[in-house]
Amino acid sequence: MRRSLVLRFVVPALVCLLVACGGSAPPSNPGTGWTQVMGPGPSARYAPVAVLDPKRRQIVLYGGAGGGSEVWLYSLDQQTWQMINPPNGPPPLSSAGAVADTKNDRMVLYGGAGTIALDQTWAFSFATQTWSSLPTGPPGRFDVGATTDGQHAWFYGGYLQGFVPVNELWQFDLTANTWSMLPQGQNLPSPRTNMAFGYLSGFLYTFGGHDLNGLTPGTWKYDLSAAQWTQLNPKGTAAARAHFGDVIDQSCDDFILAGGDNDDTKDVATTDYLTLNASPQFILMPAQTLPPVRRHAALVLDPQTGTLLLFGGLQGTGLPGPSSTLLGDTWLYKLGSCPNRPAFFVAFSE
Repeated sequence: MRRSLVLRFVVPALVCLLVACGGSAPPSNPGTGWTQVMGPGPSARYAPVAVLDPKRRQIVLYGGAGGGSEVWLYSLDQQTWQMINPPNGPPPLSSAGAVADTKNDRMVLYGGAGTIALDQTWAFSFATQTWSSLPTGPPGRFDVGATTDGQHAWFYGGYLQGFVPVNELWQFDLTANTWSMLPQGQNLPSPRTNMAFGYLSGFLYTFGGHDLNGLTPGTWKYDLSAAQWTQLNPKGTAAARAHFGDVIDQSCDDFILAGGDNDDTKDVATTDYLTLNASPQFILMPAQTLPPVRRHAALVLDPQTGTLLLFGGLQGTGLPGPSSTLLGDTWLYKLGSCPNRPAFFVAFSE
């Protein structure tokens, strides 16, 4: 580990011995870092969807470029992959949006790219391992963001057919299975794709992404009650600006961004926190071992054990070909305590 990373997490502990750090709260535990899961698993692919089935302690992974219409199940307890072959599901696709609908015990999937940008909505039952079709969604799109609060799913941005980027925000009612387009006010993010997108405590958050002209920088917060966006100004910078794996850690109020690139160049292997508190900032997660650089990977968080799973992706430049490589490896990261507790931030505020 580089000295700069070591000092980054040692200094807060030293400062807390000298100044008030909110009582006896210990410094943050930075976690164990990345470790690779060995053994058979899905073939190499990029831009699959993956969600957590907490009841059965498994991750459900579907599709991706190079993955056809396969469904794979990863056991969090056994740390093994199993492929199943449910019939009558969506066609082979990549870059779709998907959420875990735990109330209805299913994964809800929308959009994606097959031979064209799709407008289909599908449900995969965790209990019966079967597919069923849901009402058709907005005009077809891919490279779309997806998140949920357990009552609704939201799908944001993406490319329409013909690589037309949009900044539309659509809501899917998980009880009524109905679609509606949400108002966003006058000040809103520019059209974008391949961004981070997540829900936390009544707000939607988005960071980064790109359109046809290049990166679309900025971190934004959407108030679901007021139906309007506010731009945030985090301290620091993220290692990548697009194509990362992203999840929100509800217990720590953080975005977690793994891998990614800067507009199809400079793939990275690092993992960042984006704290979503009153003073948002990007913080590099420590790791003695890093996965190979990649973009378009699947990232899922198991909140019960505080474990991240990273799978697959693409490295190199352009689409799969002589200058790029598909990946099919699986990595785990055991998170430590929350990085945004007062003890952690003392060194940055002094």
